[in-house]
Amino acid sequence: MSLYTLLLFVHLTGAVVWLGGAVMAQLYALRALRSGDARRMAALTADMDWIGTRFLIPASLGVLLAGIGMVWESSAYGFGDDWIVIALVLFAGTFLAGAGFFGPESGRISKLLAEHGAEAPHVQARIRRILVLSRIDLVVLFLILFDMAVKPSFSDGWTISGALAVAAVAAAALTVRPARRRDAPAAVAAD
Repeated sequence: MSLYTLLLFVHLTGAVVWLGGAVMAQLYALRALRSGDARRMAALTADMDWIGTRFLIPASLGVLLAGIGMVWESSAYGFGDDWIVIALVLFAGTFLAGAGFFGPESGRISKLLAEHGAEAPHVQARIRRILVLSRIDLVVLFLILFDMAVKPSFSDGWTISGALAVAAVAAAALTVRPARRRDAPAAVAAD
C-alpha cells in the first residue's frame, strides 16, 4: 500500500464520519425540536457539543491533513487546482463557523442552561437558533462533497453556479420555518 492510498483511506474515513455525524445530528435535532420537550432539546445540545468536540472536529482535521498529504504526494493534483482551492475555502468557512460561533455558542447555552434551566424561553430560542444554523453548515459540507466528487474548475461556471444555487435553496428550505396554521396543534409529537 502506498502512502497516497493510506492518506486516501484516512481522508475518506474522516469525511464519512464528519458528514455522516452531521447528518445524524440533524435528524436527532429535528426529532427533538418536533417533540417540543425543552429537556430533550437541552440534552441534545449537550450531546452535539460532546460529539462535535470528540469526533467531528478530529474527523474534519483528519480530512484536511490527509487531503493536504494527498496533494503533496500526488503528481496529478496541486494546491492551485481550482477544485482544491474551492474545497479549502469551503473548509475554512465551516471551520471558522465552528470555532467562531458554534463552539462558543454551545458554551454560552451550557451556562444559560445551568443558570436558567431548560424551559427558559430565551434558552430554548438559542437552542433552536444553533440547531437551525447548523443546517447551513451541513449544506456547506455537502458542497465540499460535491466539489470533491465533481472536481470543477472555475471555468465550469454553470456547474459551480448550479451547485451554489442548489445549496442556497437547500439552506433556505432547511432554515426558514413555515408559518404555523392557526388550526394546527401547538407541538407535533415525535415519532
